[in-house]
Amino acid sequence: MKKINIFDLSILGYLYLPIVLFLITWLNPIIGLPSVLVICYIILRYSFQKSEMNIPLKKDWLFILVALVIIVLWTLLSGLGGFFLQSYDWQKHNVLLNDFINKDWPVHYKFNGKYGVVSYYIGEYIIPGMIGKFSGFNVAQTSLLIWIILGLFLLILSLYKWVNKQNGYLFLLIAFALILFSPFIYPLNGIYGNWVPWDYNNMGDMGEWFSKTLKLQYTSNISLLRFVFPQFVPVALSVSLWLRNRKNYQFWGLILAPTILYSTFAFIGLAVLMLFTLIYDCIDKKIMVDWKKVFNIINILSLLLMIVLLLYISCNIFQPKPVDEKMKFTFIDVWSHKLGFITLQASWIIWVLLLLKHEWKNPLIYTSSIILFLLPFCEYGAANDLVMRVSIPPLMVINFLVIKNIANYWKKDLYFALVLLGALLIAGVGPLWQLKNASLSHNLHSRIYNMPYKTGNEFFKSDKNVVYQYVDWSQNILRKIIIRK
Repeated sequence: MKKINIFDLSILGYLYLPIVLFLITWLNPIIGLPSVLVICYIILRYSFQKSEMNIPLKKDWLFILVALVIIVLWTLLSGLGGFFLQSYDWQKHNVLLNDFINKDWPVHYKFNGKYGVVSYYIGEYIIPGMIGKFSGFNVAQTSLLIWIILGLFLLILSLYKWVNKQNGYLFLLIAFALILFSPFIYPLNGIYGNWVPWDYNNMGDMGEWFSKTLKLQYTSNISLLRFVFPQFVPVALSVSLWLRNRKNYQFWGLILAPTILYSTFAFIGLAVLMLFTLIYDCIDKKIMVDWKKVFNIINILSLLLMIVLLLYISCNIFQPKPVDEKMKFTFIDVWSHKLGFITLQASWIIWVLLLLKHEWKNPLIYTSSIILFLLPFCEYGAANDLVMRVSIPPLMVINFLVIKNIANYWKKDLYFALVLLGALLIAGVGPLWQLKNASLSHNLHSRIYNMPYKTGNEFFKSDKNVVYQYVDWSQNILRKIIIRK
């Protein structure tokens, strides 16, 4: 009898538990309950596959404990729990979490004579919101802090299994590399400031906006956790699980599906990355793609689950909106922003050039590069979230390859490993200033919430762009079919 893969089952449980609760409490039971059965079946099918090497918990407990302490400090300094300064985006996070606690699910609003329902990627608010219904806002914040710490800890263990090196120091390397990884935009920003001082943006607590006029950003891990933690941790876990199932095509749909409810843009990035990688495998004569695995029952059922989740998100995307609030897709006039375009592209190309020494045969380098190169030509959304968030999975692939190469070549090619380690420090020291600034504003005896708006209705009055960003006001037929009344 096959043994259950407990560790991967834990990761899938982390990713899918909020999805299951969402399906039960938000969607029409005719759609939600069968979807829950689909999830139970596909996870069970995955759980009986062979596991990789075991994690030496007893042998390396001290390293694991130190790595855990590191990520706890990182999450606290990033604003989770409200003990340290929370970034600008926490205005949204706190409003949604508070309404998830105080309103019935699915969360409805009445604003300017319209009735709307939340239609957004809300995965990371589900569990703390449910806990908060019984224990209040402070406990919900604490549960959110613990939930994110758990996700990051599972990520460290997942990457440890992927690197496949029995060394306690690897836990520390993974923890520090996750914190420090960033495109080289901070050091390049100084050069950009000399080129075009009138467009130079002195980056600080608002992340990697290096240009005042160009809506382009590839985001550091520090900024991702400080600003958009719901889109960072679950997506990182999914990417790590995919890398460990690189040739197990039959599980790709299972890994991809939950990302829709955490970050729909990141879902697009991971889906395109998977598609490009599959195309590469088909072209490569050395790789035999088993199409029975690609079109197997798990992927087919996962696709049906994706359709359900995408239909929910589409209630927001395709609702009628005022002309000045529509999220129009356009192409950026790159020729008018040549130096800004070159700066952004160089920020990730430097990482690729460093990795090519030992990864030049790895198709993931090229598939990730294609996505990262093409994205800056596009614009969609008020802050061009298309570029910022679709880029998360390919940047994570580069991040994880940096970790693997440092671990693999520390003894075989020490100079190369040290260059990568130095590059992490050079690229990461800029974003570290965000954590330093956050550490100067703290109160360990009470909470500091960035919460100028207590409810969604107050928040909607703050900026016209947020009215249609999180809520479907359309009352269309699709919404009536998909979402509970």
